[in-house]
Amino acid sequence: MFCAVQWQGCAAIGSTQTADTVGAGRLQVGVEPGVTALLPRTSTQTSSLTPLIDVSVRYGAAERLDLGVRAGQSGLGLETKVMLTPREWPVLVSLAPALTATLAPSGEPVSIAGSLFSAALPLLIGVRLGPHQVVLGPRAQGFVFLPTDGARLPFRALMAGGSLGVALRLSRAVAVMPELALLMPLAQGGDVPAMGVGVPLQVKLGFLLGEPMPLFTAVHTP
Repeated sequence: MFCAVQWQGCAAIGSTQTADTVGAGRLQVGVEPGVTALLPRTSTQTSSLTPLIDVSVRYGAAERLDLGVRAGQSGLGLETKVMLTPREWPVLVSLAPALTATLAPSGEPVSIAGSLFSAALPLLIGVRLGPHQVVLGPRAQGFVFLPTDGARLPFRALMAGGSLGVALRLSRAVAVMPELALLMPLAQGGDVPAMGVGVPLQVKLGFLLGEPMPLFTAVHTP
């Protein structure tokens, strides 16, 4: 029932990546375990907690352009990232729009309650600390939930918030990135889920794998 009613828990609300691109012709794989909480906004709502794990793959189509996919319990998503600043700058800025779709299971035995579609527009701001990077990610994100029950109207919501993460470089090929993300509802329409629209909070621990890592190389290699 969590995905069918508290549908925000099934969508990724953070980026779990650094602000710089991976570099032309390079590949990065991310393994992202985490947990999603739905915080109640009123006394009639209840909180929910759901574990999740996603896998992402990003390819450097150009020096400042990444194309990628993310798949897992957050659904199937298409991602891009455009770096707006030179790689050598101490503060990096990029846009990382993403589209995601997932099916929402419900009940026992499990059936499909509907489909959830999400469009996110995060701005990634990365501050270098030696080989590491602190990443702030303000974002706007829209959701559309299409129920399989024809008696209910689709539910739409617009949210805004952001994420805060730290990419800790362990070696040329491995970085670990804990990230906290939070969204606040701004507007909604359609048939509201029975348990209401809560505040989604997501915590992930990303393992970013790829060699060589341009951030590490830029900082440590002449």
